[in-house]
Amino acid sequence: MHDAAVRTSPAPRRQRPIGLAALRGFEAAARLLSFTQAAHELHLTQSSISRQIAALERQLGHALFLRRTRALELTAAGAQLLQAVQRALATLDRSVEEIRDVGAARRVTLSTYASFASLWLVPRLALFQQAHPGIEIRLDASDRVVDLRAEQVDVAVRWWPLERPLAGGVPLFDDIATPALSPRLLAGATLQSPRDLARWPLLDLDSRVPGVRTLNWEAWFAFAGADEVAPSAGRLVFSFVDQAVQAAVRGQGVALVRTPFLQDALASGDLVMPFPTLRLPVGYRHVLLVEASLARRPEVDVFVQWLLEQVQQVQQVQHRDDDERRRAGRP
Repeated sequence: MHDAAVRTSPAPRRQRPIGLAALRGFEAAARLLSFTQAAHELHLTQSSISRQIAALERQLGHALFLRRTRALELTAAGAQLLQAVQRALATLDRSVEEIRDVGAARRVTLSTYASFASLWLVPRLALFQQAHPGIEIRLDASDRVVDLRAEQVDVAVRWWPLERPLAGGVPLFDDIATPALSPRLLAGATLQSPRDLARWPLLDLDSRVPGVRTLNWEAWFAFAGADEVAPSAGRLVFSFVDQAVQAAVRGQGVALVRTPFLQDALASGDLVMPFPTLRLPVGYRHVLLVEASLARRPEVDVFVQWLLEQVQQVQQVQHRDDDERRRAGRP
């Protein structure tokens, strides 16, 4: 009876694996939504990409793309496969890179936008390098949307709306803006009210810059109780936050400077706040995003801890300065 039971029990279902050679072609075509562009990226012919996709679809038993006129769309199966393939390829590529780089510097890839990089992060990186000379920081300074896992980015710092839920991120700074100008401009001047700032050029940001709807002179003057102020000395409009801050440091006018950039400029004496209590909440915050599947690497943990310590130091200095101002009875 025992032998018969063994002989007649159903064999475990065997899953037929798919061929792996076509996965890179599929990932490129799905990411670019173009067989032609995928072929160009991988140095293959368009027909080779088409054959790879067709073979995958036969093996899976599901269509991966909807072929529209002059356009491709992913099917639900294609979208599901793309997520899995991108994760797998990112893990594989990182492992290959680590094997090739045995003995080389450990690397942390950070993505952030140019203003945060130039005004806040880069001036501090020398401290990190002195403390951790064996860790290399690779900086991608851009504000584009980035897929941390697919692009093998370890950490990112982004500007995040307060009303938008933050899943898995770490808040760094709640952004608050106030006018700041070079002490050379303020020397000998008497400011009775916020309206008096209009005697100097107002340094503003282009309306296409994210967050400008809440970070502009009209919003600040209204917040300060001085509606419809005409800038008698005109305006200078910039496309980047760091350009406006640097123009203020050079004495070209008054800028609305927000945390965390404000503290460094004040500490160095490059800028002063004529109305320090009139700080406008911008409605955004800086947040730290860490790729979960990569965060266990020791060098990533070291960098994240260092970054959080730098943020804490800035916040402590800000709180101390505010306390001293209150004790001295200064505005």
